[in-house]
Amino acid sequence: MENKDVLYARWLSGEISDDELRSLEGEDALTELKRVTQAADSWSMPKYDTSAGFDKFKQKHQAPAAKVRKLNWFAVGGIAASLLVVAFFGIPYLTNPNEVLFAENGQNQTVELSKGSEVWLNDGSTVEYNARNWENQRTIELSGEALFEVTKGSPFIVNTQNGSIRVLGTQFNVRAWGKNLYVECYEGRVEVTANKQEIVLMANESVNVVLGKMSEKKPISNTAPFWQSSTSRFYDERLEDVFEELERQFDVRVNRKASDRRFSGSFGHQDLDNALRSICKPLGLKFTISEDKKVIEIE
Repeated sequence: MENKDVLYARWLSGEISDDELRSLEGEDALTELKRVTQAADSWSMPKYDTSAGFDKFKQKHQAPAAKVRKLNWFAVGGIAASLLVVAFFGIPYLTNPNEVLFAENGQNQTVELSKGSEVWLNDGSTVEYNARNWENQRTIELSGEALFEVTKGSPFIVNTQNGSIRVLGTQFNVRAWGKNLYVECYEGRVEVTANKQEIVLMANESVNVVLGKMSEKKPISNTAPFWQSSTSRFYDERLEDVFEELERQFDVRVNRKASDRRFSGSFGHQDLDNALRSICKPLGLKFTISEDKKVIEIE
């Protein structure tokens, strides 16, 4: 099926009828296109090079690194039709300032933010933030795990699907995989909020949120997250989440039966066989590794 860009451009140029567009995209799309067309018809302006004009508009209004998705543009006849395409598609695209960064499986990535703040992404993790308004609104959406070093300034907020963390200037680690949220504070202090529960962590303290329930904060002795030393550490977490972390670290697939068992412990990232032993032996599980070391069967 043709994408919306092509369909709308063909309707604007008269290649397809109202009924054909309505059947493909619905009545709302047709109504909105006609509304904007009527507005465009009332515009009066001299002729100009629309392609060059749009390029100039993008250069002026679009932040170089703010692009999240790409759209294919198709030339259509007439000034009104060209401006309609820009109005209908281009404005949401050009005004979306979010930056999305992703760390591949088995790899880590460092992100340097404005004014010296930094984020270290653990493998398989994603962060998204508003690049244009970062100075005034330091808010990051996190999926996965990341270490943050935050300089002083406006409030710094990390949102995850399991809760949020608010700081003013500090160093802390957030792991938000599955239904767990685990936060460690190394410098300064952070406020953790989850399911209407709040707690303030000082340096060398941690808290775990499991299935929406926040535990009491606990002391920690490490001054950096274990994953930066090529180790994954777990605190009473679902075995399913542990195997998912193993899959990300070693870029493998683990075939396992559904289990409600929980795991506390760690595994290293250097050797797959040793990592599996660290997980399976305490739980009385057996495993086999395929010859290409890409598939693991858990018994």
